[in-house]
Amino acid sequence: MASPEQPSAKRIAAPAPLPPLLRLNNDLLAEIFLRLPALADIGRAATACAAFRRVITDRTFLRRLRSVHPSPILGLLLFSSIHPVEPPHSDAPFARALQRAADTSFTFVPSAGRWIPVDARDGRVLLERESMSGDFAVCDPLSRRYLFLPQIPGRPAAQRRGRLEPFLVPTSDEYAETSFKVVCVVECKPGQLVAFVFSSATEQWESLIVDAGVQPSFKFSWSSYACGCFYWKVTGTNNFLVLDPRSMEFSSIDIPSDHGQQDSVIVEAGEGSIGMITLYNSIISAASDLVYTVLEIDEEGNSMWQFKRRVRLPSQYIFSFADAMDRHLLLRGIPWNLHIGSSADELDIGYFSVEFESMQIEKMCNLKHLLYAKLYTGFPPSLCLPSI
Repeated sequence: MASPEQPSAKRIAAPAPLPPLLRLNNDLLAEIFLRLPALADIGRAATACAAFRRVITDRTFLRRLRSVHPSPILGLLLFSSIHPVEPPHSDAPFARALQRAADTSFTFVPSAGRWIPVDARDGRVLLERESMSGDFAVCDPLSRRYLFLPQIPGRPAAQRRGRLEPFLVPTSDEYAETSFKVVCVVECKPGQLVAFVFSSATEQWESLIVDAGVQPSFKFSWSSYACGCFYWKVTGTNNFLVLDPRSMEFSSIDIPSDHGQQDSVIVEAGEGSIGMITLYNSIISAASDLVYTVLEIDEEGNSMWQFKRRVRLPSQYIFSFADAMDRHLLLRGIPWNLHIGSSADELDIGYFSVEFESMQIEKMCNLKHLLYAKLYTGFPPSLCLPSI
């Protein structure tokens, strides 16, 4: 008698081999991602799979990424929010991604609506109370984290007269992603500047009294940052006041006399050198130009400002500087016809970005009112980690 037929054993399929790309080690993947031509490509790779995201969101990789790709312009810091960059600006897609992912009105900070953004850097925003009383907070709109800063002893920052604008200091150490410093410079006595420095590491303010040799009657422009130092144009002179936040030392640099009465800003010129962009408005010819010069050192150690290029700006505006950050300059353009009787309600104030190296000019947005504005730059949300 034939034996009963045995059921055939169920075959277990062998696991499919991993794609070759996934077998590469993380270091090789990082090198591949760093060679992608655009930040948008790296952002898409970060959302492709968990393994890619793990490599791309590593803090070491992000530090290298910042050295390869400049941070896009995501918007303008206005009176109470971040206004996004608008099309057709090349960074508008990044700005839309920020608007979807972040709280750009800072409503997560207690006493919302009573804070004014005064500076931004590395994804953080420095806020000051609406009363301008010297009470500060630092927040991260993307992660919705914040930190209240203690009051400066003696509350000298409440003195609006003689105070330079408070600002965030870029950090370059290995903990830069979560540590920061805030500096507030106050003229406590005529001609004597005091720099108050807050460190997130100690959560305390320290003060440094420096005789910077300034006259009590001098006024200063807003600050710009280049090659590790902050620069303020001393209005009506041929000098910039310089603060090195690493040593907390003040110094000054001279500029050509024909630049002294013009709006000028110090920028990074590459290879550790500084450049200067000067704005010329001609009411007679209704034209505006940017003149770019670089401070060069000759073989004998003498420094000279060398002319590099002149760029013509859009002809329908009269321009002024508003900010400079991360290889970009912010220009504010007031229509020329504002001066010939047009109603201000009918005019749009244009805000423009200028990239330092290429001097490419792009319009960011139009606003109905002449507002205090600063640049807000940063990486797309998919390439960001909490900064507080």
